Amino acid sequence: MSGLIARIAEEAEREPERVLPVLHALLGEPVKITEELRPTAARVGQNRRLSALNAFKAEALTTAAVAEHLGVATPQAVHQMRGRGKLLGRTIGNVTYHPAWQFTDAGLRVELGEILRAITAFTTDAVAADRIMRLPREELDGRCVAEALDDPEQADDAWRILHRLGGGF
Repeated sequence: MSGLIARIAEEAEREPERVLPVLHALLGEPVKITEELRPTAARVGQNRRLSALNAFKAEALTTAAVAEHLGVATPQAVHQMRGRGKLLGRTIGNVTYHPAWQFTDAGLRVELGEILRAITAFTTDAVAADRIMRLPREELDGRCVAEALDDPEQADDAWRILHRLGGGF
């Protein structure tokens, strides 16, 4: 049995989303994480968090880049915007990163206030908010919410998704 558990653990690390549904189908009941699988589940969770953090940083703007883009005089002005809830950002080490979907070529998205109200009803974490906005969604034909908001044909669906986050409509 321990050989089977080891093989399941290996597969869970390679393709975690495939393991539990297969076990569920084989057993005919939902599979619970046992003590033997708990370290693997924790490792998979940590890998997912690290992957999300790296994806966030790769697509985000630093405070200095935001200050330059918005034409504000100092990084402190950007931090004040963040402190007042007018901008999302997350400090990692000595650098604060701001999700790029908050901006257009001309500055802040016009509807950013409404987007942030919808998202912060669900989470105030910039990395989680970034995942909400950038993950492809089946109900948006594989596009992400940030892209769909810019498309008049999909904007209403994207807004419905955002407004449901905090339980509102």
